[in-house]
Amino acid sequence: MTALRIANPVLETGSRADLLALQERRLLAQVLRAATRIPFYRGRWPEAAGRLASLDAFRDTIPFTSKADFLGDDATASADRFARPGSRPYALHLTSGTTGLGQEVHALTRYDQEASASTWVYQARWAGLEPGDAVFYTFPVGLQTGGLWSSHASDRMASLGFHMGPYSTDKKVEYMLRFRPHGLIASPAYLTQLQANFHDRGLRPREALPSLKALFIAGESYTIDWPTRAAEYWGATISEWYGSMQGGLNQCFSCERGVVPGGRRGTLHCMEHRILCEVLDPETGRPVEPGDEGEMVITSLYREGFPVIRFRTGDRVRWLGATCPCGRPFGSIEAGTIARYDDMMKIRGQNLWPEAVDRIVFADGDIEEYAGTVSVDERGRETVALAIEWQPERAPSIEGEAGRVAALAGAIREKLNIRMDVTVAPYRSLPRFEFKVRRWTDTRRRDRTFVRYVKE
Repeated sequence: MTALRIANPVLETGSRADLLALQERRLLAQVLRAATRIPFYRGRWPEAAGRLASLDAFRDTIPFTSKADFLGDDATASADRFARPGSRPYALHLTSGTTGLGQEVHALTRYDQEASASTWVYQARWAGLEPGDAVFYTFPVGLQTGGLWSSHASDRMASLGFHMGPYSTDKKVEYMLRFRPHGLIASPAYLTQLQANFHDRGLRPREALPSLKALFIAGESYTIDWPTRAAEYWGATISEWYGSMQGGLNQCFSCERGVVPGGRRGTLHCMEHRILCEVLDPETGRPVEPGDEGEMVITSLYREGFPVIRFRTGDRVRWLGATCPCGRPFGSIEAGTIARYDDMMKIRGQNLWPEAVDRIVFADGDIEEYAGTVSVDERGRETVALAIEWQPERAPSIEGEAGRVAALAGAIREKLNIRMDVTVAPYRSLPRFEFKVRRWTDTRRRDRTFVRYVKE
């Protein structure tokens, strides 16, 4: 096993009881501060909110918040939703808004910004990066929080940050070949796009980028064999994170064991000294047992300007508890399976989760990308069309293609009980994604596009 790379000896080698006691103290202090200094919460919470004495009392007293609560007049980002007195807004961040429900505005103090960025030190250290290493960030830097966070995170790690968001894929690869990064941050789907670019150049990353140590991924779920193939191709380890603007951005990370240790899905450790991660049954609102799935509900324990408290993310995760063999006391969620509850589509009476299609499609290692469309034909029947792209060097012969396509359609129908019309699209004709993946379009609902795994 890889030796542990410790970022914070006190927390990472301490007991879980001590960690949970620290979390509870910070939680109660945060709730008291919010109840007395933030108008948004004073107007929504019962009077007893300022007198809580335990986590159980918190769960029984404090109501949930949702995205809808934070939309509306942007002026509230620095008025009702900002601690008064004593807090001064330093920056405004926006959520991505890719669920089709609008962008939230969140004001941060300088402390909020610094504390959020410093969390990156845990993941960077666990993945093997050292101060001064070069890190390439493929996400765009703008008002959306992901790019802004990456800029400050590289400063906190004292790393050499290359912010590649504005450049084309060709230009990104040229800079990678020129500056030889130690770390690369991208979505799994965009790594596939970069891989195709290297293939077109006749290069293999493990030879062309000898300094590359780690790939940092987020933005979508993936099949269990994908990290092994990606690590082999790139010659680097895979490190995953989960986070959200509301929780202070990145809050759960994989450790040295990786995302698929021993061929099984690994863990993402929750930074429980900085955030309360409640994984709750969406129907009952009660905590799930280790091994069960539930909705991630988050409470920031360090956010100064506007701490988001009991926010229902809409993300479906599997809670694992504090079970990682690395021995760290943090509770964990399962790597590679995070999804959105509102991604689920009902087709001909059957529930369909996009990641279920992913598992079948990408089990065929020759398929590079796909796109699905759900629609209603002129006779009122629901139809599902699935277009796939072969990897250029692994496409079947013309004679063999029909059989492969029929086999894929048959596997989908057998395993999901849904018929899909599978066709082959020309190489690189389907959409590619740099961060938020949108492989499915449901034209039955013209007011929004279904989005796989959105982190807000």
